[in-house]
Amino acid sequence: MNKPEWQALKLRLKKYLAIISALCLAGFLIYAYVHKPELPPQIVLKQNFIPGEWLYIVEEARDRSEPKTLKFYMDYRESTDATMKVYLGKTPPFLVSDTDLQDVVIQRVANGLHIKLKGAVSRYRSDLYLRDGDTYTTYRISLEQVETRPPLPSGR
Repeated sequence: MNKPEWQALKLRLKKYLAIISALCLAGFLIYAYVHKPELPPQIVLKQNFIPGEWLYIVEEARDRSEPKTLKFYMDYRESTDATMKVYLGKTPPFLVSDTDLQDVVIQRVANGLHIKLKGAVSRYRSDLYLRDGDTYTTYRISLEQVETRPPLPSGR
């Protein structure tokens, strides 16, 4: 192979690689657009827990055909919903449930919160360590759960 043929081959290879890369990028962008959730995440409840601490309940992003997922957070910041979604997205929730907000009852008790809900719970932490000035205070989260759906088939 002489030099002009080699340069022509390199030019064609670069052109084909550029076309393949552009097609891959376009395919990825189309896939990401088509598979994004229909409903964005939203803060459905914001409630003052103790002075300086807020309870946030966030409904996760989902499609209309998927069940709702509520995530419960405790945070000391109070800001706009858009800002809080970013902050809360970086912290782990203390409770994750597939219930509807109307089936959640939150009561303040002497040493923390008592949460009653209908639906399945996939993650639950019973202790919260919240900032109280220079120290941290432990609050208990007691959970009363009622499962109202029949068991799901195992698929076996």
